[in-house]
Amino acid sequence: MHIRIKFFILFIFLTFSIVISLGFGSVNIPSSLVLKEILTFLQTGHLHSATHETILLSIRLPRTLFAVISGAGLAMVGLAMQTITRNSLADPYILGVSSGASAGAVCAIILGWFSSLGQLNVSTGAFLGAALSTALVIVLVGRSSSPIKLILIGMGMSAFFSALTMMVIYSARHEAQVRSAMFWLLGSLSAIQWLDLISAAPVTIFLGIFLWFFRHDFDLLLLGAEEAGLLGLSVKQLQLLVITAASLCVAVLVTKAGLIGFIGLISPHLARILVGPLHSRLIIFSSLTGSIILLWGDVLSRSIFRPEEVPIGILTACIGAPLFIWIICKRYGD
Repeated sequence: MHIRIKFFILFIFLTFSIVISLGFGSVNIPSSLVLKEILTFLQTGHLHSATHETILLSIRLPRTLFAVISGAGLAMVGLAMQTITRNSLADPYILGVSSGASAGAVCAIILGWFSSLGQLNVSTGAFLGAALSTALVIVLVGRSSSPIKLILIGMGMSAFFSALTMMVIYSARHEAQVRSAMFWLLGSLSAIQWLDLISAAPVTIFLGIFLWFFRHDFDLLLLGAEEAGLLGLSVKQLQLLVITAASLCVAVLVTKAGLIGFIGLISPHLARILVGPLHSRLIIFSSLTGSIILLWGDVLSRSIFRPEEVPIGILTACIGAPLFIWIICKRYGD
């Protein structure tokens, strides 16, 4: 099948998924009625029902768009991490960014850090924690371009911040604080608002442009670090640029939605199955598959046990963990 046809199919499926997802939640709205309300809004700027206007425009549409944006962002970060580390099992959190963000967020929730910022305290804590972990990884890696050293330092940083997070949770005096911290750690899009798109959309678009600009350099890395160096590529410089851009994107996304795993692991592999190894294609198709996976994960999270929501991180892990095991078995089957 031609690449353009595959792109068209995925894009149409994503578009229909966005429309269909608006009808699912604690209160189901038939897809036909959702389409009718969308057409009405395009014509008049308003919906027929004030209730539907609140549900569709104020609650579900921003979280749906955020799922599309963050799914694309996490998928592109996963693709970049797998390329620069030359490890097909790498994902956005391999450098300890998520663990740093979780430590900062949990400190804000339980210890009351940045409480003067009001509702922005958790986001601020998560962003600063992610920035700190990224900075430490970059400093510790030093001038080395070894992907093994990068991965091992990231794993060590992740273990350190995870332990710190558990210590803070253990010190909590109120059960409500523990529940709030654990719900954030498992990921949720329930609190997403229109303002959250202002920060999520630019960093995701920036990452996409950044990866597209270096797409040919990523293709060279497929030959190996030494071969790429002989062809004039500065592997170390590329690694630092990718780490910085990817960490910024992950930090912004997790501050809004909590920790959502496996999207960055699944999406690049599915994209490679569809279009092969060239990054000019992988960037686009990884974004589309990541958006679709996270969007439907969010639909399931608010539909399975409605009116209660299941943390979306649980659902993405249920999908990603079997795939992770499959990759391990296939690669190390001998």
